Amino acid sequence: MSHALIGKKKEEAEAFYEKLLRTLIEKNLPFMIGGTYAFNAYTGLNRPTGDIDIKSTADDYPRILKVLTECGYRTELAEIELNWLAKVYDSEHPHLYTDIIFAERNGLHKIDHTWLKNAREGTVLAHRVKLEPVEDMIRSKIYVQNRDRTDSGDVVHLILKQGATMDWNLLLQKTEPHWELLMAHMLFFLFVYPSERKSIPKYVIETLTEKLKTSTDIACPKEKVTRGLLLSNDYQIAVSQWGYTPITELK
Repeated sequence: MSHALIGKKKEEAEAFYEKLLRTLIEKNLPFMIGGTYAFNAYTGLNRPTGDIDIKSTADDYPRILKVLTECGYRTELAEIELNWLAKVYDSEHPHLYTDIIFAERNGLHKIDHTWLKNAREGTVLAHRVKLEPVEDMIRSKIYVQNRDRTDSGDVVHLILKQGATMDWNLLLQKTEPHWELLMAHMLFFLFVYPSERKSIPKYVIETLTEKLKTSTDIACPKEKVTRGLLLSNDYQIAVSQWGYTPITELK
């Protein structure tokens, strides 16, 4: 997790980000903005950040890296064993860089062209750009549940500010394999903002409640299993010492 920048470091970084956005737009490259810049655009908040998340599809990112390299940027694949991001460095200030993200860190989803189709428009650093779809942002954030960081509050505020415009059917579809996580965050929202329960359509709560009722009639797995590692390494203890088999796929 990056640290928020201030002063001259912030000015230098934002100048690099603005130049990079200008290059991407001038070269007509397909990309979206995610992370804090998109979150701020969706919520109206002004949360400080130390980076900008540029998102592209898994099919498009090689071409984006090629074009940026031709434009004088230094690019490299990072954490290739996880296969989810690349890095772009500023040619004038080598200490400045940002990520090109083409998959989710937990390995469950690659970014595809439906994200671009469902992206919304927003303004970032004075440029009109596409923002990562709010439904995909929520789906991604419900998995961030580390001891030292949880994005549950972000999910709550995205629902508060965008619930009336969201495609709830799409969100239900995207979270279907792990609907329990979505339900947990819906309950959290209702606890935090009880006066705003209309932000969540009634049928969403009914759909999730019915799933919960149905799940109680299904026999528990005979094998001791855990999906905790999809959320955090904090659950490694269950695998290393308590005899649980990890599930790290969409099931």
